[in-house]
Amino acid sequence: MEIQQLYYYMELCRQKNFTEAGYSCNMTQGALSKQIRKLENELGTTLIRRNTRRFELSKEGEIFLPYAKEMTSMYEEMLKNIQKNKEIKIGCMPVLAPYHFARMVADFKKQYPDIKMVIDERIASEIQENSDSYDFLILRENTMEDEKKYRFTPLYDDRLCAVIHKKHPLYERKKIQLKELCNDNFIFPEKGSGSYEVFSKACEKAGFKPNIIFEFPQANTIMSFVSEGVGITITFPTVYNEAKCDGIKMIPLEEEFHSMISLFYKKNKPLDYAQKQFLNYMREHLN
Repeated sequence: MEIQQLYYYMELCRQKNFTEAGYSCNMTQGALSKQIRKLENELGTTLIRRNTRRFELSKEGEIFLPYAKEMTSMYEEMLKNIQKNKEIKIGCMPVLAPYHFARMVADFKKQYPDIKMVIDERIASEIQENSDSYDFLILRENTMEDEKKYRFTPLYDDRLCAVIHKKHPLYERKKIQLKELCNDNFIFPEKGSGSYEVFSKACEKAGFKPNIIFEFPQANTIMSFVSEGVGITITFPTVYNEAKCDGIKMIPLEEEFHSMISLFYKKNKPLDYAQKQFLNYMREHLN
């Protein structure tokens, strides 16, 4: 029996769905089912009833679940006592303030005061250039250059919107298509930030290349230039709501341009006690 199989089983019991649990564990539904089968074969019993339309534990599966929790808890306690590393290094993209990441870190520190956290906030391209120096990366999935090397846990799902000034001819519209803005001047985040690349790809999919007249690292600066009628921008509702500015309006796009922010960690590198606690905390907190 492998300790990781117990984590897979507990996640499956929490999600009550093979597809969702597989996504959370960074594997396909089939791969997760195979791991559960191996666990059942070793135990010599059936844990999950597969002949029903809804997720259902067998009687043995219900009995086994608290043992799985106890065994993983003992395993983590053992790691806590024997492993010396109590530091986590995170390479983090900017503009996480609107997502209340600081609050989660503060809560984690209260729960695990013995674990030191080092958070290095840089643009996405710089984080990926120095990826080997971090335990975790927080980036937008569609900007990750080498996804196959990493496992990931989704943190936030964003959908693009347009932000225009009050004198813009489309100001009264409730929804617009991105291609309707093809002749506008755009104000973007700086190149390499991650958001810049997401916004550029969205415009490309809409059939045009944006005329970018300014790039700024801070969302508040971008919004202030939009409010003065210098240009328009595209961003995410969470970022827009945090950057309070008069004279501008957020308008949803008819196209569904999504961008997921995820927590990445290396596939071929086992997690130590501190890293495992942080990963489990983030999963539980966000779910």
